[in-house]
Amino acid sequence: MRRSTSAAVRAALCAALVAGAVAACGSPKTGGEAKAPADAGSPSGPHEVVLDKNVPAAMRDGVVLRADVYRPDAEGTFPALLQRTPYSKYASTSPETFRRIASHGYVVVVQDTRGRYASDGEAIPHDESHDGYDTVEWVASLPYVDGRVGMWGGSYLATTQLTAASLAPPHLVAIAPSSSYTSRYDMVFQGGAFYLSDGLGWNLGQAADVRRRRDGATFEERDGPVGLTDEERTRMREEWLWHLPLASIDALDIRELAPGYFWMLEHPSYDDFWITYDIGRRHDRFEVPALHTTGWYDTLLKGTLENFRGIRARAVTPDARDGQRLIVGPWTHSRPTLRSTSIDGVEYGPQAGFEYERLLLDWYDHWLRGAQNGVMGGAPVRLFVMGVNAWRDEQEWPLSRAVPTPFYLHSDGTAASSMDGGRLDPLRPGAEPADSYVYDPNDPVPTGAMSGYSRSPADPTSIESRPDVAVYTSEPLTEPLEVTGYVELVLVASSSAPDTDFTGKLIDVAPDGTARTLTDGIVRARYRNGFERPELLTPGEPAELRIDLLATSNVFLPGHRIRIEISSSNFPRFDRNPNTGEPFGTGAEVRTARQTIHHDAERASYVLLPVVPGS
Repeated sequence: MRRSTSAAVRAALCAALVAGAVAACGSPKTGGEAKAPADAGSPSGPHEVVLDKNVPAAMRDGVVLRADVYRPDAEGTFPALLQRTPYSKYASTSPETFRRIASHGYVVVVQDTRGRYASDGEAIPHDESHDGYDTVEWVASLPYVDGRVGMWGGSYLATTQLTAASLAPPHLVAIAPSSSYTSRYDMVFQGGAFYLSDGLGWNLGQAADVRRRRDGATFEERDGPVGLTDEERTRMREEWLWHLPLASIDALDIRELAPGYFWMLEHPSYDDFWITYDIGRRHDRFEVPALHTTGWYDTLLKGTLENFRGIRARAVTPDARDGQRLIVGPWTHSRPTLRSTSIDGVEYGPQAGFEYERLLLDWYDHWLRGAQNGVMGGAPVRLFVMGVNAWRDEQEWPLSRAVPTPFYLHSDGTAASSMDGGRLDPLRPGAEPADSYVYDPNDPVPTGAMSGYSRSPADPTSIESRPDVAVYTSEPLTEPLEVTGYVELVLVASSSAPDTDFTGKLIDVAPDGTARTLTDGIVRARYRNGFERPELLTPGEPAELRIDLLATSNVFLPGHRIRIEISSSNFPRFDRNPNTGEPFGTGAEVRTARQTIHHDAERASYVLLPVVPGS
């Protein structure tokens, strides 16, 4: 499914690309302090901007990709900022942003990735490393570029940076990936459950571009975005997301137009298919500094944290290791602005806003121009601590001073039938009856507020009265309690089904009863012992299930309570487990399952919170 080139041919092609670029502009990597070439264009401005449309670049296999180039209308050469996108290089208000950055004294190159919009070839989602390498070196050789190239962008546009950087293009100086994954498998099968709404929606959207191409659109007609119609979005919400068997869907010719969707469904376990896209396995190849940004409610939070952590520990050079920076705010999957101060009605204060574009320019003024503007001064980590709603600098992630602290689940057996039935505290349980509920795939617990790769802090109490949701709440706190780091929910549970799901949420409950979801997760029981080899449950037999609740930073204030919410579905964010134990995506049958959560002296269930002492 991936393009392949023999090692010898690949080496020759790379050598040719590098030789041409070096001849044109010299090598940009000198190590140590960032220094600009002597002939670098002036950053002062604003410059007038010239736009060159659909500039072609031939990749190593001869396929032509096209980019729009925004460049200062001035003499001399300038550093370049490259963005590679599958979402149309000429979309909505993006050209305004590109012009603004170019006016600051940068050549801004925005390229449609292979098989998308104005570029030729066939798209293979996330297979971007070689095209990324070739494009960086092509950009460096342009006559108005001084040989120094940076990359930026979020989500898939972070993938195009990280995969290119893992091949160490000689003229790539720095990157700025936001909202990135480390393991693509962990993005697609979170806890072993398929990311249904985002996965199906993304591929249907990509199929719309391929359909336009298939139906004879002219080259000019391809140079712009398309998407689902309102009617198609309604059908997706009301029909396609419910379709079973999962792997038999063919809405809007998705099987022909976006076969990559079905490649994912064919690989529900971690195998060689996913190793191909595992950036974490290549952290030891990185040679460039990186500015990592994400939000506490971004579903790619974990990947961004792990990319910062892994590259900082394992990159090739000390400069690259020391050049990693991480910023995490109270944001979703979208790029933050000064107006990013609330999510779904939850307010974080005016200080939560963030002028990302200004930071991006400061980052590249330093790395591509040698400006001593303080962007690399101070601590490498900046976190927004919710609850107190304040920014804090840290020297590391995760915080070594955070103490893993268990809070145990307790109840008299009524946690699923009464909002007040479940308790949460640091004391191990004694002899306590288990909690039980019935999970029906035909009536799943709804995800609620969400928007493309984002989670929500919205108050979840409206669903906590459901009989298939178990709730465990602490007593009001008398002192502030800070939780900053990775959170894990450990359940000893049994099911009447051979396979099923369990979900968990960490929630902050205010004195007036309003609640704010902090983080959540899911586990598919067949993957309780690892994602390489599924193992079905023995119905009725208790098993330990560890649910990754990702990470958060929050101070539970005095009078607030800590809550854990447990269920067996989070739909349509994740696919419904049919409870049958059949191979993934193949069955149309669903069954109800009786779920039992144990919390006694021999089978304690608990949430492990990273408590920061003395905060």
